[in-house]
Amino acid sequence: MPTPDTDTVPDTGDSTTAQEVAVEQAHVDKVYDRLGHLTTAARNVAKDGTSLFQSDRANFVREEDGTGLFERDVFAFQSAKRLASLDAEHEGLVFGRLDRADGEVRYVGRLGVRDDEYEPLVVDWRARAAEPFYRATPSDPMEVVRRRVLRCRGEQVIGIEDDLLDGENADPSLVVIGEGALMAALSRSRGPRMKDIVATIQTEQDEAIRAPYQGFTMIAGGPGTGKTVVALHRAAYLLYSHRRRFENGGVLVVGPSEVFMNYIERVLPSLGEDSVTLRAIGQVATDVLRRPSGRLDPPQSAAIKGSLRMRRVLRRLVDDPSVSTPMINSA
Repeated sequence: MPTPDTDTVPDTGDSTTAQEVAVEQAHVDKVYDRLGHLTTAARNVAKDGTSLFQSDRANFVREEDGTGLFERDVFAFQSAKRLASLDAEHEGLVFGRLDRADGEVRYVGRLGVRDDEYEPLVVDWRARAAEPFYRATPSDPMEVVRRRVLRCRGEQVIGIEDDLLDGENADPSLVVIGEGALMAALSRSRGPRMKDIVATIQTEQDEAIRAPYQGFTMIAGGPGTGKTVVALHRAAYLLYSHRRRFENGGVLVVGPSEVFMNYIERVLPSLGEDSVTLRAIGQVATDVLRRPSGRLDPPQSAAIKGSLRMRRVLRRLVDDPSVSTPMINSA
């Protein structure tokens, strides 16, 4: 994290930090209050949808009544999706703030929230307007003077960390606080479920997440480097930026085991996405072949299937599925 210029930025003692936290808490409170109103409105719409377009004819349905029933179902479906998104568990709904050189302030969060005037209270982390939060650097500030990360516990702001990205255009009274959001995030204890990294995505990770959707994207790295969580964030980004294409076509996440899938299952819902299918590799075989996949091979067979000898068999199957592949003797 960059070190603030002490000639430009005033000293930030405990009282200044408390004042800055109070400012951010006021905005977070406003966001949650608005979220509450939106949730109530979505519930009312869903409730009203069950009584809309109902026909009073018991023995036949006119053409316009049939159209009305279809419209009612679409109406209810869309309102239910919106309600599910608003009701999702959002750990730290608002986690970022961008102070731009033109004076505009943008808050970045897990989903977009607008006020009554349709002005953004929070920008969805996947939106183009949020890119500088992940990509701006002192050498390329992307018109951002200060980047601030909000550390929250539930609806409470418990800390803030700042990066001064453009000291030349910074107001002399601008406050910069903290020792780095990434280290704070890394210090969190690991639990039984994988957590998202939406508040601490690094530049290289963001490039993979926002890569063009055409073709395929390979995310490579050593153990523990975050490949899986970046791939999950990419799925959330693709559904946000090309929803019609990917939601209609379907998104399938395949992992090595059911234990692994249980570990990662809360990441996408926490990012506002619940339309992705998660399957362990054995469950995929069950879905396709309609056969159970819980059988355990004897040790000798398992050793052969896990060896390089299987490459020859699999290559023949891929090249010509019609060829009858001989069974490998496990003896």
